[in-house]
Amino acid sequence: MRAFPRPLLLALIAALACTNAGETLSLPPLATGTIGVGVYFDRDGSLTQSSLDTTVAGVRVALLAPTGQDTLRTATTNASGFAVFDSVPIGSYRLVVDRKALADSVGVVAGDTGIVRLIASTDSIKSSRVIRLGYLEVSLAAARLLPAGQRVLVRGKVISPLQAFRDSTAFLLDTSGTLRVTDARPRLGGNGNAIGDSVLVLGTTAEQAGQAVLSNGLFLTYGPGVAPLPQVVTVPDAINARGGALDAALVQLTSVVIRDTTSSGPDFILKVADPAAPAVTVTVLIDQLLNAPRSIFSPGRTGTFRGVLVPQGDGTWVLKPRIPQDIILN
Repeated sequence: MRAFPRPLLLALIAALACTNAGETLSLPPLATGTIGVGVYFDRDGSLTQSSLDTTVAGVRVALLAPTGQDTLRTATTNASGFAVFDSVPIGSYRLVVDRKALADSVGVVAGDTGIVRLIASTDSIKSSRVIRLGYLEVSLAAARLLPAGQRVLVRGKVISPLQAFRDSTAFLLDTSGTLRVTDARPRLGGNGNAIGDSVLVLGTTAEQAGQAVLSNGLFLTYGPGVAPLPQVVTVPDAINARGGALDAALVQLTSVVIRDTTSSGPDFILKVADPAAPAVTVTVLIDQLLNAPRSIFSPGRTGTFRGVLVPQGDGTWVLKPRIPQDIILN
């Protein structure tokens, strides 16, 4: 960025300042033989321009021939996020954003591909293009490996919905693994979601209880789906989440016996074990939002428990049932 003129120093400063959130990106009237470019930053990760987004000043855009890499002209977006190429001869062109001049937080540049054509006709002698800048989109496994404090987008399937736990955590699954989302909430205008829903989540990488999480997760639900099946595990597997490999995973303990119960504020704690090894117990946390009568969890009673594995920070995990159907007592 230092190699470019002073306006480029404002590139992502303007994008991140939020002073022009929601500013209209409608291009101004264009003269004959003109290509207009508008650039905005997709702050809410909705993939379309919304009132939460900001226009971006100082972005360098190159006008190229339709084939090859030779730059014909360059323009830089102004304070309103606009750049204009005027007096452009009739023909075909490409528009390309100078990615080297963008901050590391910009992981997506969309809209600067394809051909722009100017034709000698009233409705085709002018053209325009809107370009979207956005946060890095990664898999759940990749999000776990990123340093804390990085804003990212992830896609996945809901294995525990927004409204399941009173601590506002939700849990996601994709082909790469699972991840816990803390301080989870729906986008403006949304409500809860359902197990199996496909979602897009904007959040910040962080660590909690020794495990990677996505904090301040903002959920956009874009389709229903089939509820994922739990992985059947043993009590020792659940105690340490199989060495951490099953952190945030959906698992099932089959035919275990309740050894002990205790209250923990508004929640209820069970210690369950394999009947063949009653001294080895794992914690099952019954969240207050389950509204499960405590009297049904009597010591000595056997049952099957499904839920997500949540770290305690001491090398052990607890199993948290999400819905009443996760608990089957004999």
